[in-house]
Amino acid sequence: MTGKESRAPSILLIAPIQKTGASDTNVVGGNKVMADEQVRELEARGFEVDVIDTSGAVTNLPTWKIRAHRLARFLRVAWGAARKIWHSDGVFLIIAPYSALSLASFMWVVCKMTRRPLALRLTGGDMMLDYLGYGAFARWLTDRTYMRSSLVYVETQYLHRNFDNRDNFKWFPNTRDIEVPARAGRDRVEKLIFVARLDMDKGLTEALAACRHLPENCHLNVFGPGMSDTDFSLFEDHPRATYGGVLDPAEIPRVLSEHDLLVYPSYYRSEGYPGAILEAFQCGLPVVAARWGGVAELVEHEDSGLLVEPRSAAEVEAAIRRLLDEPDLYRQLCEGARRRGAHFRSADWYDRVAAELCNLCRKQIPHGRLVKWP
Repeated sequence: MTGKESRAPSILLIAPIQKTGASDTNVVGGNKVMADEQVRELEARGFEVDVIDTSGAVTNLPTWKIRAHRLARFLRVAWGAARKIWHSDGVFLIIAPYSALSLASFMWVVCKMTRRPLALRLTGGDMMLDYLGYGAFARWLTDRTYMRSSLVYVETQYLHRNFDNRDNFKWFPNTRDIEVPARAGRDRVEKLIFVARLDMDKGLTEALAACRHLPENCHLNVFGPGMSDTDFSLFEDHPRATYGGVLDPAEIPRVLSEHDLLVYPSYYRSEGYPGAILEAFQCGLPVVAARWGGVAELVEHEDSGLLVEPRSAAEVEAAIRRLLDEPDLYRQLCEGARRRGAHFRSADWYDRVAAELCNLCRKQIPHGRLVKWP
């Protein structure tokens, strides 16, 4: 073997990558943050990562433009995969379930033809709803293509349990590994924060209604890009809330650390493990959240936060008032949030995933080529 024949495993990552600052038409959602993290973590473990970017400015645009963007994106990914897959030992696709039927099925066929392993990371918590909602042909296509990928990572334990009859399915939660700004210990709730895309089913209406009649020393700061259904009139003459615009992901840890409590009463259909909650936990912020989707797994009631019924502003307000009245409970939740946040730091999860990817790629290395595995 020559020195040229020795190299690290090469992964073709197909995922939405964040290249520019956040705006109302370029929303920095959880998938982009996840993909950026995955590039860093795999490169840190010795992988050569080549990226095909699936992102696009397709938010808050007319329907025909959204469809045109999606078609152009599919063609761009297809062309990029055809050119790059031959230089890779395996393919890793990060995708939301609603896009999987087309793109993931296509990539499964490409990988099958080129004898490359395909690892799939399905984001969010609604994959089961999509799968059960498919018609007969779509279910048949799903079962015979991307559901048979070498590895299928799902974000929530609920999804993992529901597909436990498939040995290629594994639990790979959303993770974070942020640097936490220094701050003295919290002992009371005054500064509240809501940070998310301002889809109305993220619980914005309930959060604002819950804070309207809180004591004067309490204030809710809302951050996030406006969406097509955002009702900004809710902020008009609101005595306890202010809209602060769009935050760049790099700013979020600092801003979270300046607050005392995350308010996140989302009932968004595809809610998995929200990055905002993970980052709040790592900053020592507990959360008041709706008992919904993956959030109900992530937030441990009365340990790292308080869970309330979805769509109930009254319960959100009652939970906040409980923390105002019970400072010992609040301090307990702050400690619980830190512990929970530490559990979802990236290192251990990516160590496992890197080992699994190495095993997959090793099977695809042509005979006689030495590979240095991390």
